[in-house]
Amino acid sequence: MFKGKISGKKLIVLTVILVIAVGAFYLWRDLNLSAMNKIPIPDLVVENIEIERMINGKKWKLISPRVEHKDGIVYGDSMDVTITDPAGRVTHIYADKGTFTRENNDVSLTSADGVMKENAKEYNLKSGNVKYEAAAEKWNFDDGVALSDGRMLIEGKKGYYDTKSGECRLTDGGTITWSDR
Repeated sequence: MFKGKISGKKLIVLTVILVIAVGAFYLWRDLNLSAMNKIPIPDLVVENIEIERMINGKKWKLISPRVEHKDGIVYGDSMDVTITDPAGRVTHIYADKGTFTRENNDVSLTSADGVMKENAKEYNLKSGNVKYEAAAEKWNFDDGVALSDGRMLIEGKKGYYDTKSGECRLTDGGTITWSDR
């Protein structure tokens, strides 16, 4: 390939050009790292957390083994939510995942199972997705919902429960099964 020797001057010039090219490549790569990998980084990650907050006069307690806080929203895994109102009604909801929006206190839960105890009565809930609108004090259920009190089972695709009026409705139809026991 080369015939003869490369002079010392040419070798130094080639080495300097190679070092400049490698340095320019690394500088270009470092300047473009953010464009290559846009990985969202949470503002805060906390493990084994317990949060208590008053929402519409009710005490809410949220327990999760891991939460991320990003842009005013708390994202949680394996969430355990307990709501206690002044009248003594206690609601426990367990969900695979959930979010809590700090700005408006709205809550979304995925794969939720719940129990509401009021006086001597107990009501059970199971739903694929549950959303609580704090301003309206309304629970929305979709991706399947089942509500029962031991004697009656109400099932449907979608529904809601308005805590102010006490109205509970299945919006896409449903079935009711009851027993005389």
